[in-house]
Order: sequence, then C-alpha cells, then structure tokens
Amino acid sequence: MAIAALAAFVGAFVQSATGFGFALVLSPALFAVLDPVEAVTALLALGFLLNLLVFFEHGRPGAVDWRSILPMLVAAVPGLVVGFAVLEALSKEALQVAVGVAVLLAAGWQLRQRRRQKRPALPASAGWAVGFLSGTLTTSISVSGPPLVLWLEARGVGPQEFRASLAASFLALNLAGGILLLTLEGSAALDAAVVLALLGLVVAGHALGALAFRRLDRERFFTFVLLLVAATGVASVAAGLAG
Repeated sequence: MAIAALAAFVGAFVQSATGFGFALVLSPALFAVLDPVEAVTALLALGFLLNLLVFFEHGRPGAVDWRSILPMLVAAVPGLVVGFAVLEALSKEALQVAVGVAVLLAAGWQLRQRRRQKRPALPASAGWAVGFLSGTLTTSISVSGPPLVLWLEARGVGPQEFRASLAASFLALNLAGGILLLTLEGSAALDAAVVLALLGLVVAGHALGALAFRRLDRERFFTFVLLLVAATGVASVAAGLAG
C-alpha cells in the first residue's frame, strides 16, 4: 500500500499540473494490490474527486471546450458497457499487462509528439471514435486519458482550456463509470478503506500540482512526467508477466 499511497500523491500532482496522468501513475499500483474491479472503482472514485477540485479550482467551472467534448462524451456511453465486459473477461494479470502496455504506448506517443512539436491531425468525426474508446478504457483499465489528450491537442486548445476540458471529461466518465460498476457489481466493487486512506494524498497532490501549473516550465515538466509514467507502465507489465 505504501507504493499506492506514493502513486496517489504523485498522480494527483501530475494531473493537477498537466491536466492528465492520474490514472496512468496510480492504476499499475492499485492493480497490484486490489482485485481488478476494486482497482478500477477506486480509481474512478478518487479521479472524480481530483477532477472536481481541478474543475472548480477558482470557485467556478473552468473554461471548457464543450463543442469538442460533448459529442465525445455521448459516444463514450456504449464504450463504458464494452469496457465492463472486458474487465469481467480478463484475468488480473492480463489486465496488469494491458494497463502497462496502454501506459507505455500513450507515454511514447506523447513524448514523440512533443519532441516533433507537431499537433496531430484528426477529422471532426474522430470525436465519436475517441469517445467510444475512452469509455471502453474507463471501465476496463481506467486509463481513459490518452485518447482525450490526443483529441484536444488536435483541436488546438490552449493550456487553461485543455486542463479544464480534460477535467470536465474525466468528471463525466468517472461518474458514469463508477455508477455502472456499482450497479452491476454492488457495494463490494468499492474498497472504501483504500479510497479513504488515499483521499488526503490526492487533495495534497492537487494543491501542489495547481501551484506547479502556474510556475513550472511546461515542456520540460511534460517530458519528466511522461518518463515517470513510462516507468510505471514497465512496472505494471513486469508484475503482470510475473503473476
């Protein structure tokens, strides 16, 4: 649990500072110590709180690009159901490997794009595919951020709007995914003791990350974060293969 506690703090710090990364950092640690359903539900509950803090950081909602995210969120609904089916079908070890591979691919793609300083080109219709994929990832491995990041970067949103739009998207996906899991699995899907134990660390990580968002060099920080995230992906793959 000590590693999960550290990951909760670091993940909250990373997401508060950059707009994404909480699940990328925390999911490998939670999948290592909890059953898959409990790990995903805990991630959704903690992520909901974190994104609520980001979204209402200044006492009011952030500047959200609703035109970009609303079609994506509608398309995410059927994806949530598909993701749950994947969660039920695969073993814990297979999900650990899937989490690690998803994290590594996302981190590698992001790092490559930033080094090339090239914005991805996506048609407007891609928002529906992004939404479905994000929904599927939300309830299967709880790593829904990479497609959303790709979509918003393709739309060319600024840092403030990017961060607020991601927070709004994660809020909706975490809430809908959490309700779905609790409805289908019952209260046993949520390990309240683990969530409560990590809650304070998430709040502290958010506070420090909000400060970093205003002060740190964005590009260097993104690079550092992605390297850290890649390390968690390697650890998750190794744990899954060892199991």
